[in-house]
Order: sequence, then C-alpha cells, then structure tokens
Amino acid sequence: MSTSKTAFPFVTRLLADSSPTLSLCVLAVCATLAGNASAASFHCSTRSSASEKIVCADPELSSLDDRLAVSYQRARDTSPDPRSVETARIQQWLWRQHNCTDKACVLNWYQRRIAELDADYEQGKQAQHDAFEAALVDQKLVPSAADAVRQLKNESIVATAQGANPATK
Repeated sequence: MSTSKTAFPFVTRLLADSSPTLSLCVLAVCATLAGNASAASFHCSTRSSASEKIVCADPELSSLDDRLAVSYQRARDTSPDPRSVETARIQQWLWRQHNCTDKACVLNWYQRRIAELDADYEQGKQAQHDAFEAALVDQKLVPSAADAVRQLKNESIVATAQGANPATK
C-alpha cells in the first residue's frame, strides 16, 4: 500500500521505521481517536442522554448525525433568518433528548430533521435567487446586461463550489 494514499502518511512512515512496541502504541492511540470521532455534534466520552448513547453506539446514527450537521450548516447559511434556524435546532434537539429512548425514535428523528433542514436550504436558495432577480429588475438593466450579470453570478457560484476564490480570477 502506498503511503501517499493513506489518511495519515506520516503514521505509515513512522510504523515502517519503528519498533513493534512503538507501532502498537501508535495504533492504539489512532484507534482511540477514531473511536471518539463517531458523532459530529457531541462527544461520546462525556455524560450523555439516552438518545446520545444510542447515537454513539450505532454507526448508522452517527453517520446521520454527521449528515445533520452538514444539513444544518447549509440551511443556516442560506436562510434569510439564521436565528430562526438556530432556535429550531435547539428546540428539536431538546425534544429528541427528552423523548427518544430507542433507536427507532432516534432514527426517525434524524431522518425527519435532515429532510426539514434540506427543505429549509432549498427555500433559502430560492429566496436568494428571487432577491437577486428582483435586484436586477430594480436596476432596470438592458436584457443583455442582466444576462451578463447572471452569468457572472453563476460563474462565481461554480468557482466557490470548486474551492476557488472568484475575486482573484
């Protein structure tokens, strides 16, 4: 296996150049760190509610927790009212903490919450698009100029999605 394809090439090099005892120690540390990285929104090693313990013990739920964090961030970033997204996050989390005591409930909660946040994201994107189009109309640009502005905005969105800085192009 090539060291350039591993997640931690320095660990591979260290293991190749070290004693068996050191290798075992490094592997034990890596395994411990990997075990603690199971959930995105909380630490599994601290005191937890019943629902958090269920998430920590289940890779599927832990993966949904990671997905929930991404959906939340996207919804908040596109929302015209990020505070309302945060308020809903807290209320929904508290509901889960107090009401979910088995995997089925937690799984249902994650699936529902992710769907809600994904819908919020789509609504936020549509609201941003509508505001952009309204601003173009307010500027009373000739159609070719409005089309050029749309094209620049689309190129900027693509560049941002690809990790480039559109301001430096």
